[in-house]
Formats: sequence, structure tokens, C-alpha cells
Amino acid sequence: MNQLITLTPETQRANQTVVNEIFRLRHRSFLERLGWEVTSTEQMECDDFDRSGASYVALKGQNNDVVGCWRALPTQGRYMLKDVFPQLLQGEPAPMEDDIWEISRFTTAKESYREASAGWFGTNALTLIHSFYDFAQENNIRAYVLVTTVGCERMLRSLGLTMRRMGDGKSLQVGKERSVALWLEVDESLNLQGRKLDS
Repeated sequence: MNQLITLTPETQRANQTVVNEIFRLRHRSFLERLGWEVTSTEQMECDDFDRSGASYVALKGQNNDVVGCWRALPTQGRYMLKDVFPQLLQGEPAPMEDDIWEISRFTTAKESYREASAGWFGTNALTLIHSFYDFAQENNIRAYVLVTTVGCERMLRSLGLTMRRMGDGKSLQVGKERSVALWLEVDESLNLQGRKLDS
């Protein structure tokens, strides 16, 4: 049975093996599979934001390996939308509040996806998306912001989540993809537990 693990800045040192597995999965996902221009050392993808008070949610599979993860950053410090992709805000102020956090580096192992052409998330991805809700409840978060592709935005909308594009609503070219900044409300639409989803 798969298991979700939350790692805060205070608990990461005692769980360094899991943190390293997260970075290795990110290396395989973002550098090897997607060809992003990211920094990777010893096959571990890690950036400056990982040293800025980041928390992580990791999904461990039946073989006890990390098969999915995402990073949570409070918006009161440095975070990717504000400090790397501010053009996606298109004039909207970057949030800097203790109850608004950023989601970044969301990924699952390739074998956990269903048919990508069907436009649906796989089971592991849905488990991680539901963990947005649980993490928010534990940390008094009322909304998330995130940078994502237009394709991923469409898939998130298919789940019926309460969300909007930030700024004037236009997508912009970022690298190879049309991308947007999203505002994601933490409400019951994000609580996927018990919902029947066509995944």
C-alpha cells in the first residue's frame, strides 16, 4: 500500500534518505524525461528554493521507493512564481501572506501515469493532489499558487477544482510550453477523498 510522508524543514534532517529520493525522482522527471534546464548533482535535482524553508510531500510505493512528490513554499519568503516567473502574474501583486503557499516540483514516476493521451491523472498523481488539501488543513493554508502548463491546467480543471488564472488570464511562452500562474482555493473541491473520479 502506498504511503504519504510529509517532510517539514524541522524533520528533513532525520529523513535525509527520503529527501534524496525526492531529488533523484526530480532528476529523472525534469532533467531526463522533460529536458528542463535544471541543476542536478549526482543525479539529484535541487535548487535554491529547496534551501528556503521548503516542505515536501512524498508518496512511497509498494517497494518503499518514492513514486511521487511535490514541494510547498510559504509565500512570505522567496518562491518561484514571485522570483523566477513574475511575468506570469501580469501585473497582479505576488502573494506574500502566511496562509498562501506555492506548489512546485510536482511529479510522479513515469510508470504511475495512465494513458497520457486520455488527459487524465494517474492514481498516484490524484493521491498527491488530494494531499494538497490535507497539507493545507495541517498548515492553515487558504490558497495555493503555482506555475504550470496550459495542458496541466486543463487536467486540473477536469477535477472540478476552484481555481483561476492570475493576472489578465493570458498564457505566456515559458521555454517549450505555454504556461500560466494559477490560484488554487483550498475548499471542498480540493478534497478528492471519496470522490468518484474518471482517472
